Amino acid sequence: MADETISVAEDQKPFALDRSKTGRAGCKKCKQKIDVGTIRIAKIVPSPFGSGLMKSWYHMNCILEVFAKQRKTTRKIESVDDLEGWNSLSKEDQKEVLSHLDLPDDGRISKLNTTPVPTLKPEPSTSTSKITSSSYDEMHKDNSFREFRRLCADVANASSYLKKTSIVKEFFTNGSNKDGFKGDLLLWCRLLLPGAVKRIYNLQSKQLVKLFSRIFNENQEKMLEDLEQGDVAETVGVFFEKNKKLLPAKKSLLTLQQVDNFLEELSTMTKEEEQMQHFTEIANKCTVNDLKIVIRLIKHDLRINAGPKHILEAVHPDAYQAFQASRDISSIITRVTPTVGAVKQTNLTIGIQLLTPVLPMLAQACKSVNDAVKKCPNGFYSEIKYDGERVQVHKKGSEFKYYSRSLKPVLPHKVNHFKNFIPQAFPYGKDLILDSEILLVDKETGKPLPFGSLGKHKKDEFHNATVCLFVFDCIFYNGESLLQKIQRI
Repeated sequence: MADETISVAEDQKPFALDRSKTGRAGCKKCKQKIDVGTIRIAKIVPSPFGSGLMKSWYHMNCILEVFAKQRKTTRKIESVDDLEGWNSLSKEDQKEVLSHLDLPDDGRISKLNTTPVPTLKPEPSTSTSKITSSSYDEMHKDNSFREFRRLCADVANASSYLKKTSIVKEFFTNGSNKDGFKGDLLLWCRLLLPGAVKRIYNLQSKQLVKLFSRIFNENQEKMLEDLEQGDVAETVGVFFEKNKKLLPAKKSLLTLQQVDNFLEELSTMTKEEEQMQHFTEIANKCTVNDLKIVIRLIKHDLRINAGPKHILEAVHPDAYQAFQASRDISSIITRVTPTVGAVKQTNLTIGIQLLTPVLPMLAQACKSVNDAVKKCPNGFYSEIKYDGERVQVHKKGSEFKYYSRSLKPVLPHKVNHFKNFIPQAFPYGKDLILDSEILLVDKETGKPLPFGSLGKHKKDEFHNATVCLFVFDCIFYNGESLLQKIQRI
């Protein structure tokens, strides 16, 4: 199989690489199998089978040919920071990859779009650095969609993550007129992070092409051919510009609130005809560049190469850390933006909230025990790693919720019975967040059954087995966060 489905994780890198383990995956370009032991590179792309992501694998030379033919705006490997699995490669493998990708020895180059960006000095994060007031004028320039596009372009063109954060911070502090930001900060953050604060539209690239081919009265096959270059927003933009049925607006007059309302309504629509009508209404108000960014918002990727860390640290030094703990961006923005006459919080209390999933801690790969010893020279503890499904258990009194590694609710048939046993295992735990693995265990032998046996139909095949919860960490206990507390058990 050529593709491998993966969970959506925070700050997901756009590419991955490793040495082929089985030789079963095929290259998406040449369609040949990738031999065992060969270094391969994957694009991380939306899965057509659900809301997750998948890895589409290529031979190293094949993906370079793909990069050479695609549009300049389509993402390429610009730094080793774009590659998941880079640190797991040996030094020799890293040198080989760098030579193929034509990257310098440190693996980092300036971005492909080299439009100069003004050098901005980061301002000290004190109470005198006022970002915004909770009151705003929807028609102010700071709430215009054109300003949103401009900021996205500046961030995309910035050659380092520090500069990206600096650009966003400067705008959130001074605004477009340099007299103080007067926009809706929460809405700005939500739209700048469409992959982290997700609405579900269930619209894949080919479905968008189908809709717009009808709206523009253009040939669908020609649009699909253009889509092969990799960017549905560019495809829609190209055909919007040349179609005769629906002319683009000459000047951008949209507000962020109008775009947000459009997206919210779109997320409730399932019928093609109502989606077409909805897209036609917004397209009537869009310039070509407006519509391209709207499409990228729908695809949850603005192509600015900046995630929650880079955007939220522009709002407050502790905002990203707080977001990792609570995932509640509304609460975070509320705490750092004062109302009229109030003083902004200089220190943001970082806490986790019961019944809101916490970003899980993921293990780093080590090729040997010696590697682990080098990484932890002061010693470490080891435990059995059960090959099951990662589950985060939240208990608030008698209420239980269970979240997967990708922070989504776990299917009820896997976890419903645990509510009868967790109070027995933790008799004094009124409020809990537990990190754990669930797996099917044979009741006679006590041995775990193979990974993948937890599916509803698979589970029915094992009559003499039960689902067990293996707890390996306690994140929250009776009102106290244990995230930063190291304790020997």
